[in-house]
Amino acid sequence: MHHQIVRRAGAERETAWVLLASAAILACAVAAVGLRPAPPPEPVAAAHQIDSRTALTSAEQGLHADLKVAGAEIAALLRETGAAPEPAELAAQALPPFAPDASATARGGHAWTLTDTGHGVAYVGVSTAPELAGSLVLVLENHGTDHAAPSEDAQIWLKRAAEAPPTALDGKALAAAGWKQVTATFTAGVTR
Repeated sequence: MHHQIVRRAGAERETAWVLLASAAILACAVAAVGLRPAPPPEPVAAAHQIDSRTALTSAEQGLHADLKVAGAEIAALLRETGAAPEPAELAAQALPPFAPDASATARGGHAWTLTDTGHGVAYVGVSTAPELAGSLVLVLENHGTDHAAPSEDAQIWLKRAAEAPPTALDGKALAAAGWKQVTATFTAGVTR
């Protein structure tokens, strides 16, 4: 006589394998999250700096972008001619933000002047509507020396008032007078 054991129909064995596979997947996920490095800390601006992406109004962001481009253009003109162009010359070339057009009026209607700082040049734009955009200073270093070309990296300073900057246009004097240097920080949260 031959005996054969017949197991009853059920899913105990399949259920155990599914639970085991689920536990393995969950353990791998926990290990992957646990081993991932912490994100680097967000850069903190100094007390005299503001971030161009988060701390400026839309009009100020447009002026900041225009001044960055104008700074590079003026630096090229300085290299070619050796002299800083007057704001009226830049307006005649329709270079924003110096050109007196509708965009300039909508962004605060700044009155631009050229100042020699001794170690460079600065274009000072006093706002006629500080509620739209504050007064601005574009500083280009190394102008007037035979050895150094003007810096491509222009400094832009902002004060939310219709006020001219102090006579000394260096970083310390501007910061002491309440002006803020506009900087750009690149973080993963901003670029998403």
